[in-house]
Amino acid sequence: MPRLALLCCVLCLLVPSTLNAQGVLVVSQNKCALDKQGQLRQTNDSLWIPIAQELVNEGKLTAAGSAYHAWGDEWNVVIWYTAANTQAFFAAFGELIARVNQRHPGLIAQFQSWCSEHKDSMYSQGRSTTPSPAAAPRDD
Repeated sequence: MPRLALLCCVLCLLVPSTLNAQGVLVVSQNKCALDKQGQLRQTNDSLWIPIAQELVNEGKLTAAGSAYHAWGDEWNVVIWYTAANTQAFFAAFGELIARVNQRHPGLIAQFQSWCSEHKDSMYSQGRSTTPSPAAAPRDD
């Protein structure tokens, strides 16, 4: 029985590192004023995402993006990030906030004034699909 307990302890220690090795997905869902959707998208596309792209280019994030309400519930603006692990995400997010505040001092306050609530979730990434291979060029 002691061997079984030891094996269980070792497996419990390995599971989080295995999950972490696949990466982490962080999702920020926001309830935002519907009449501000266009402004939110333009602001995110022109100010927030370019700074997130810098962090991707530097290897601090693996990806980042945004999504906007098309159908569903009241959580109508989503900003998401992927990183190698939780520690990498927190370091990159801290850097993202610092750069945003330095370059666009009122941006976060403006976003918060347009959005009444938010909730953040962090997920260990599972397996995902890959892009479809490009169709072979045709010889016409």
